[in-house]
Amino acid sequence: MTESLRVARLIWFVTWFNVKMLLTSEFFILTTFLSPIIFATLAFFLFRAGSNTSGQTLLYVALGAGMMGVWSTTLFGCGGAIAWQRWEGTLELLVNAPSRYDYILVGQTFGAVTLGFYGIGATIVWGMLLFGMPLEATFPWLLPFGLAAAVLSLGSLGMLIATTFVLYRHANALGNLLEYPIWLIAGLLVPVATLPFWVQPISWLLAPTWGMEAIRGSATASDPPFFAIGMCLVLAVVYYVLARIILVYVLNKARRDATLALQ
Repeated sequence: MTESLRVARLIWFVTWFNVKMLLTSEFFILTTFLSPIIFATLAFFLFRAGSNTSGQTLLYVALGAGMMGVWSTTLFGCGGAIAWQRWEGTLELLVNAPSRYDYILVGQTFGAVTLGFYGIGATIVWGMLLFGMPLEATFPWLLPFGLAAAVLSLGSLGMLIATTFVLYRHANALGNLLEYPIWLIAGLLVPVATLPFWVQPISWLLAPTWGMEAIRGSATASDPPFFAIGMCLVLAVVYYVLARIILVYVLNKARRDATLALQ
């Protein structure tokens, strides 16, 4: 077996294993399966109260609410995987295993993110059944590419976030801090163009912003979202490189100080 096939097999196995493990968590099931529907319901009623219930507007809201659930899943799923390994005493074994730990993190993060994308499908079905939302994508052939690009970029961002959880036991508090601001800054329900000018450059550095643009552009925009898809791919590479650099640093520091299990 070639090295590339071995790495792909490892990532696939870890991804599938992490999906099965996350499905045993009641908290994660609540976050992944129920929260997006609650967000979508609130958003639908808010837009209906504003007398703006066109099909495109409801689809815009449904996709945004679904991505809110994806982001929550990314934060808690990626960070939770590291915390669970530490609690179960397997983190040290994985870090010192022959396989590179960043490959294991890739599988863990993509497992959480892929499972989280259920939220987009759930909010669309919810809007169609309860609010009569029509499903008419302007570029349906681009939608799978937009979803794949969003998964890659969010997975890489999740890996970057997860690197802080390796060294610091209580870094998961950062996840609670990042959830709601990113919803706003990334334009999941409020367009980025309406945000203050000093906030918009921050939005451009975030994977949820471009992932949302890629998906919404495929569904509701008048022009193909090639730029947003390209930005997702670029950010995925940048996030992975940064995560790899930080991971090497924190693991070396943990080994040098012998504090991996004590942080």
